[in-house]
Amino acid sequence: MRAKPHSDTLLNMDPSGRFVPWIVALMVYLATISLIVAFSVSSLINRWESGLSETLTIEIPSHSIVKPGLEDHTSQIKSNVIQTLLKTPGIGSVRTLERDDILATLKPWLGADNDISQIPLPTLLEVEISERSHLNYKLLEETLKKILPSIVIEDHLGWQRGILDIAYSAQIIGFLIVSMIILAAIGTIAFTSQTSLIIHGNVIEILYLVGATDAYIAKQFQNHALKVGIRGGSIGLCLSAITFLLLKFSARHLDTGLFEEIASTGMVWSTTLLVPFFVTIFMMLAARFSVRLALKYVI
Repeated sequence: MRAKPHSDTLLNMDPSGRFVPWIVALMVYLATISLIVAFSVSSLINRWESGLSETLTIEIPSHSIVKPGLEDHTSQIKSNVIQTLLKTPGIGSVRTLERDDILATLKPWLGADNDISQIPLPTLLEVEISERSHLNYKLLEETLKKILPSIVIEDHLGWQRGILDIAYSAQIIGFLIVSMIILAAIGTIAFTSQTSLIIHGNVIEILYLVGATDAYIAKQFQNHALKVGIRGGSIGLCLSAITFLLLKFSARHLDTGLFEEIASTGMVWSTTLLVPFFVTIFMMLAARFSVRLALKYVI
């Protein structure tokens, strides 16, 4: 009968891998945080883009329509602008913002104690874009300028693109960090496995003498990596869960429920559970293949 090696004696008492579970726990924790931040940024981008990118704001300056001789043409100017917008391909609807709505928007900036009721305000039109691909923005701007040269057209997507680029960059950086963490975990377990293989070279030779194969020996290291991954992944999972529970609890005291909304989704908890699982799988494969390679070309 083939002698069966005791993995506890072979690897678990190895001083070279004593701190590996804690390293794995830290990597799992950092990977989980990075992934959830990346997914949260993606969710915010989708919400923000859908909310703002399909809107135009048309401003008819007050100084242009209250000049002497133009008072009687105010309604006509506004009517011409609205008719032009509704005839433009890609435009869905046009809504005039009421003066009270504009004042309510300006009040936090100008101060609640200041009387802003007499401030001359421009006429603002909120335009909904139905099909951006059909909208010729430059042609629309030229047409409206012919009606009133001082008219201002604000496309929210124009200034939004710069912020979106920063958000996309942060998202890509988050995924790159996760990739580097996984590569670091693979490299750590591969280095530790090969170091243990060298330390226990005499034991490996005895196992060869009693009939052990390369696959059997590699499986012992694979099982050891599984135990290390489960131990470290469990610690990292607990740390991640505690972190998000604390953040979710703290978010209740803030004015915005943004993080609380994100943390309530299944995305957070599924990521927290799946990251330790995949890190453990990668560690097992790294331990097995690195040991097989070392046994083939080194020992």
